[in-house]
Amino acid sequence: MVRSILDYFGCFILYIFILFLKILGKNNSISFSSFLFRKIGPFTKLNKRAEKNLSYVWPKISKKKINSICIRMWNNLGKNFGEFIFLHGYDPLKCEHTKVYGLPYIKSLITENKKKGKGIIFFSAHFGNWEIGPYIINKLNLDLMGIYRKSNNTCIDGLIQKYRNKNTTYVPKGDVGAKKAYLWLRKGKSLALLIDQKLNEGITVNFLGKPSYTATAIAELAIRMDLDIVPIKLLRTKNYGHEITFFPKISPSNKKLNHEKKVKYILTEINKQLSSWIKKNPEQWLWIHRRWKKSIYM
Repeated sequence: MVRSILDYFGCFILYIFILFLKILGKNNSISFSSFLFRKIGPFTKLNKRAEKNLSYVWPKISKKKINSICIRMWNNLGKNFGEFIFLHGYDPLKCEHTKVYGLPYIKSLITENKKKGKGIIFFSAHFGNWEIGPYIINKLNLDLMGIYRKSNNTCIDGLIQKYRNKNTTYVPKGDVGAKKAYLWLRKGKSLALLIDQKLNEGITVNFLGKPSYTATAIAELAIRMDLDIVPIKLLRTKNYGHEITFFPKISPSNKKLNHEKKVKYILTEINKQLSSWIKKNPEQWLWIHRRWKKSIYM
């Protein structure tokens, strides 16, 4: 009973805050939210976790550099929050502040796969503004399903889904989500995943140069159904801008390997891709996950 009351109270506060941001307008909302997150974030437990992750990945990094990356990470997260509630009218192909790279390539790949009756698995990370990914994929005339981590507060989860892309079907991760994703792909539709979160299962693959559990689902689905896997980088730029980049596909059929080695190859390529993005712009990745071994966070 007490938990339910607290959940509804938390949802009510979030709703009021969202209404306040909507009154401010998009650009003011982004600026205010980034300021708020930048001021509060560094004093939270999550910031301590981010600091531990940075120290683990780069043992020689200075405290000053860690603080700088963390503050800019909070700044980016605040911008994402402030921008999120205004994305319904967002068209990345028409927005003057958005540049899309690799468009001819991805259009050609989509055409090729549609002829075969196949969808594509897109992946990205909690990098830049990850919420804009479905918008560009939908603009390519693909039926898209997104897998997301459901909030423990069902009221807040419903509020978040209200503001997500209406042209994308969202399902929470887990056994039910996995079954729905499989059936969705069987129909020749496409899937979008963020695959940089903390896991307690999978296989160990280097991520940012450190061994990390990595989920095998994306590789297993691609191999089983002979699907292309496409990396999509969502980089935030200056003046409320974004760069969206489609990278060359990772194909399960391009290597003569047994099943186990194919899975390892795909996951290694995925983690290499994500790591390269993060190393170049570390402030745009969400460092607050428990991504590596438990002993780091004790």
